[in-house]
Amino acid sequence: MKIKMNGDIGTGIILLIIEAVFYSLSHGFINPEAARWPQAVLLVSAVLTILLIIQGIHEKEYQAPEYKSVKAPFLALLMMIVYCSVMELAGFFISTAVFCPLGMYMLGQRNWKVLVGVPIGLDAFVYVLFVMQLQLQMP
Repeated sequence: MKIKMNGDIGTGIILLIIEAVFYSLSHGFINPEAARWPQAVLLVSAVLTILLIIQGIHEKEYQAPEYKSVKAPFLALLMMIVYCSVMELAGFFISTAVFCPLGMYMLGQRNWKVLVGVPIGLDAFVYVLFVMQLQLQMP
C-alpha cells in the first residue's frame, strides 16, 4: 500500500514530535505531582494526533487548503511565539496588556472600550487570583 503524503499526515508528525519534546520536558518538573496533568493532556493529544495520521493515511482525495485560509492561523502562531518571548523580557502583565488587544483586533474586535477593558480586567483578575490569593509569582 502506497501512502500519499498529505497535510494531515505532515501535521500529525510535527505534532507528535512537539508532544514528545514537551512530554520529556515534563519529567524535569521539580514536583513530580505537578507533571501529571500536563503529561495526561499530552498523552490524550498524542492519541488524537495518531488518529489524525490514520485518517490522513486512509483519505483518498486530499485537498490542500488555500493560502488565505492558513494565513490567519500562522499569524496567530507567530503572535503567540512573540508573546512568549516578550513575556520573558517584560513580564506577564505588560505583555498581556499589549498582545491581548492586538489579538482581539486581529479577530475583528473594533470597540475601543472592549479593546481597553478586557486586558485591564484580565490583568486585574490574574493579579488578584494568582498573586494576592494564591501567592504565586508571575513571570
